[in-house]
Amino acid sequence: MATILIVDDEYMTVEMLATFLRLIGHDATEALTARQAWDQIELRTPDAILLDIMLPDQNGLEMCKELRQKPEFVDIPVIIISAAAPPQTAEAKEAGASEYLAKPISLAILKEKLKNVGVG
Repeated sequence: MATILIVDDEYMTVEMLATFLRLIGHDATEALTARQAWDQIELRTPDAILLDIMLPDQNGLEMCKELRQKPEFVDIPVIIISAAAPPQTAEAKEAGASEYLAKPISLAILKEKLKNVGVG
């Protein structure tokens, strides 16, 4: 069982993802802002992070870059999630993201992306 941190300012998205992750056997922690996410990460380092780009207090891409600059967090798989059109896949990779997932989120594709980053 992996611990996955969900970071999204849309409460219903967070709850839906948390429910799904728990159903497939993972532990889910939740954050609605980047500040809450940093607090969660420092409290208990997650095995993976689902990170929305549009957060009220920090851009998810910037947060991903910061994670990659900290040795203790550099290896955490980060899956960027976004409703941006066109998808910001290149920007996500440049920021250090492991994967990119477009909204609306397909749970089957999410499961596949988690396997791709070693969280099966």
